Amino acid sequence: MAVLATAKGSDITTWRAAEEFGAAFRQALLKQSAPCRSEEAEGLFNETCRELEALAGENDERMARLDRIVVETTASVDPVRLGELCATYYAELYDHFGRYGSCVAFYHLSTLFLHALTGSLHRSTLIQLGESGKELHATTLVAMGTAGRREFSPFCPLQLALVLGRDDSGDQEAGSRYARILQEGFAACGLQVDGDVAPVHPPWRGSLPEWNQRLEQGLARGKQKELVELLRLADHEVLFSSEGGEGEFRELVLPHLQQSRRAMGDLVTRLMGLSNGIGMMGGWRLEKSGPHRGLFRLFEHALLPLSAAVAALALIHRVDAPDIPQRIRVLLGRQALDVDTAERLLQSWHILNELRLTREREFFPVRNNGAALYLDITNLDEDTLGMFRDALETVGTVQRLVSVVYNGTEE
Repeated sequence: MAVLATAKGSDITTWRAAEEFGAAFRQALLKQSAPCRSEEAEGLFNETCRELEALAGENDERMARLDRIVVETTASVDPVRLGELCATYYAELYDHFGRYGSCVAFYHLSTLFLHALTGSLHRSTLIQLGESGKELHATTLVAMGTAGRREFSPFCPLQLALVLGRDDSGDQEAGSRYARILQEGFAACGLQVDGDVAPVHPPWRGSLPEWNQRLEQGLARGKQKELVELLRLADHEVLFSSEGGEGEFRELVLPHLQQSRRAMGDLVTRLMGLSNGIGMMGGWRLEKSGPHRGLFRLFEHALLPLSAAVAALALIHRVDAPDIPQRIRVLLGRQALDVDTAERLLQSWHILNELRLTREREFFPVRNNGAALYLDITNLDEDTLGMFRDALETVGTVQRLVSVVYNGTEE
């Protein structure tokens, strides 16, 4: 797992990594200096300090470049220029990941940029709408899926929902045109919007009262197709809100989902049907045919069951946190997870996402190549392969934990 030498804090995601890194780094330096004379050892220590300072300076310069791109993105309404900035930003971000190996930094910076880009595309869309855009006085754009968990990369289709005001008096046609132009704006930036989960489709846009009605009626009917769609909202992030109503939609959605036994039961049932990538006899679940024969489906067998398991635990224990690491911390704080399970789950999240981003980096800037979703485990070194298996076994353990906890709450 990649760690930062400057990590500090009071939770297990920072102090353990910093402590282990510091101890390992010190031991390696002492081992290297052991055969040296005193003046040689001093030179080695001084050179190490200079290299660390140079590395920190390099990182500071890169962060400054990324900040400048975000600032320019925030100020622009030109879709062509926004597309150029998007390509430049993610090229820098994948290069940063290749240098430092931090998926935490990648996702944090990616989320910051996506917020800035969405705000600029909103303003660009209003300009193109002209007078009819004035009807859209309270617009909130919500992301689900990977962006909803703050794990977005340009390889991920954007799943989007649109909230058009707090009442039903808005211009429905203006909302439809807004959604279409906005989606075209994302496409011009090289980002794909999901073909089904997008506000160009009426079920994914509406006022707050309309969303409330959808949730109440859909959860009451309990039809699986409706439940699947509504449960997408368990992972969501407000990318933009024109009137600062970021919390309203979350305050509407989460209580509905948390209080619905039907929704919870459907999520747990589907979770238990997901593969954790390891067969009953301990073998890898690899593709048996097709162009990806012999490869491992990283999303379906690893990332999806991990995110679904944490989402289920978060709903059961009514945890209101958007990203997986923070949910795990809250679950640990509430003693819904013990320290060992929480730590192993966090380590699993790290290793699986580091493998994902490493694979994406191999293909970027080409983003529509499905091969990025498949992993050749024969290319992994022994240590990484061991951590990968441990991560998958942890996912399986937490899947079973979710079933036990859910059935316990029923009793």
